[in-house]
This record gives sequence, C-alpha cells and structure tokens, in this order.
Amino acid sequence: MSRPLTRAEERSLRMGQARSRLFLSLQNASVAEKLQAYKRLETQLLKDEALTASEQRELRRRIAEDLLTAASEGPWRLFSPYLRRMERLGYSGLDRRLLACVLSAMASKGCPAGRRKTAELIADIERRTRGRKYHPAHREEINSALERARRLAGLETEPVVIQGRSEPSTRSTRRRPPRPR
Repeated sequence: MSRPLTRAEERSLRMGQARSRLFLSLQNASVAEKLQAYKRLETQLLKDEALTASEQRELRRRIAEDLLTAASEGPWRLFSPYLRRMERLGYSGLDRRLLACVLSAMASKGCPAGRRKTAELIADIERRTRGRKYHPAHREEINSALERARRLAGLETEPVVIQGRSEPSTRSTRRRPPRPR
C-alpha cells in the first residue's frame, strides 16, 4: 500500500508534469518559441505555487536545464547566457554537468569562445572525477560523454580515459604484531 504524497511532493509532481507537457507541445517549435515558453512557465509556476526557497531554487535549476537544452539548437551567442545562468544556479549532479558540457559542445559550432568554454567544462569534469571510484558502467558513461563533447566541439585529440582509484584490497597490507604466548 502506498502512502499519500506530501504537499511538497504533490507540487514537485505538478511542476514536473507541466514541464513534460510543455516539452511535448514544443516538439516542432522554433528555438525562440521554446525559450519564451519555458520563461513563461517558470514565471507561472513561481507565482502559482507556494514554494519554499529550496523548491524555488530547484524549479529555477530545472527550467534552466530546459532553457539550456532548447538554446543548444541555436548559435553560441544565444546559448552562452543560459549556460552562465545554469552555472550560477549550480548543477544538481554530475549527470547535469555532463549534459551542460555536451550541449555546450553542440552550441559551439565553430565559435572559438564556445570551443574554449567547452574545453574548460571538459577539464573541470575530468578534474572533478579524477581519482574517484565509479561503477565501471558509470565511468564508461562519463568517458563517452566527454569524448562526444570533444568530437562535437572539434577538440578531438587522443581520448583521455579517466581512471579511478583501484578497488581496495580485501587483505590488509599491514602486518600484525605477533601474539604473546
């Protein structure tokens, strides 16, 4: 038997459904129409819902991700303000940081400033993930996303495979002192 949703969970569900409906309705819309629609949705949801400060921040973050995705279809000059907004709001996780990196590469299309920013995002992700333990499948996803970003931005060099720390040994390497007899 499932428990009833809290008010916060209901608000989150309604906001997610509104974003999904908007996404589906904008499938064939222009970039400008998508950007305007997401901005209107953000204004409406922030006004209509009784949100806490953290819920408002998360809503802004989610809409910023939608705006970033929509703007990635346009030129770098249209995309870059939304990337800066996303960076100001903060990424909710590594997957969102990787998404922003790949979208940045898509939007850079021959723009030197876009290529530089994409290279910075790639280097930042590599620095953040270096030496960390990840499941092999997750590590492969990270490497694949970074390689795709390099390829899209025209930054192709030898692929850099991020290696994590090796798993700790199950045997202790420290010798125990002999037991007294």
